[in-house]
Amino acid sequence: MTTLSLTAAAERMCVHVNTVLKLIAVGAIPAAKIGRAWVMLESDVMNYIEQQVVRQTAERRGVPLLPQIHQRRSTRLDARRLK
Repeated sequence: MTTLSLTAAAERMCVHVNTVLKLIAVGAIPAAKIGRAWVMLESDVMNYIEQQVVRQTAERRGVPLLPQIHQRRSTRLDARRLK
């Protein structure tokens, strides 16, 4: 498991450090702040890049992407409502 610093992630993505901070803030890229430094998994950064390539390529081609379905786990309250 390889980690990337904020600067390394920005270089890998060819964007400014502030752009990476914005992506972290909105939850697009998972990250942890350890001391004063932000740390990301290299695989998370690469997954974000891959998702963007797929999405933007599909948009240029005019191919609609299937929406991602987010299923939440049922809770006890949900189970009570079903009764």
